[in-house]
Amino acid sequence: MVFRLKPREEKFFSCFEQIAEAICEASSILKNFSEKPVEPEKSLERLNEIEERGDAILSTVTKQINSSFITPFDREDIMLLARELNNIIDHIQGTMEKFVLYKAKPPKNAKYVVRLIRVLDKAALEIKKAVSMLPNLRTRHAEILESCEKIRSYEHEGDYLYRSGIALLFDSTENVIEIIKWKEIYEHLETTMDYCENVSNILKGVAVKYV
Repeated sequence: MVFRLKPREEKFFSCFEQIAEAICEASSILKNFSEKPVEPEKSLERLNEIEERGDAILSTVTKQINSSFITPFDREDIMLLARELNNIIDHIQGTMEKFVLYKAKPPKNAKYVVRLIRVLDKAALEIKKAVSMLPNLRTRHAEILESCEKIRSYEHEGDYLYRSGIALLFDSTENVIEIIKWKEIYEHLETTMDYCENVSNILKGVAVKYV
């Protein structure tokens, strides 16, 4: 009798896709709120649920690694990717939490906040696209690398919007408390974009290493 071991564990890919989907849901909620800032508590409630879902998926990945003989790629890379994906969800939720806790009034010119969140939403969709191609890494590795470059370009655009938003905030806002509140919101968004770039770098490393 010949026993064949699966060359990869499909359940890990399923977990990655679930987290990526949760990221897109979270970024969409934040985008919708930024464009129409009503009922912030409801948006936060929905994001809290998504954050809990992300934490549960991360826990599942950890358990699966400990019980799996074969993994699609290095265990360290699997955990690193799962954690960084989940970090994006955590920081989107954290941004919404700041909106609620600070009761931040929109600055006189909020265009950079809205644009930054829209760029985050684009990065989330590109992450989802890249993650969906992981099960076919060998045949679609060039497409994954292309998605990684797009995510990095979104992060660079986010840096520009962050700097421009901070500059405009200091120029057009007189209330020091409001400046502090919005500066923290901008910084939280910028950190979220950094996590998107981290995911891009991990995906790129996996694509190069395992082809």
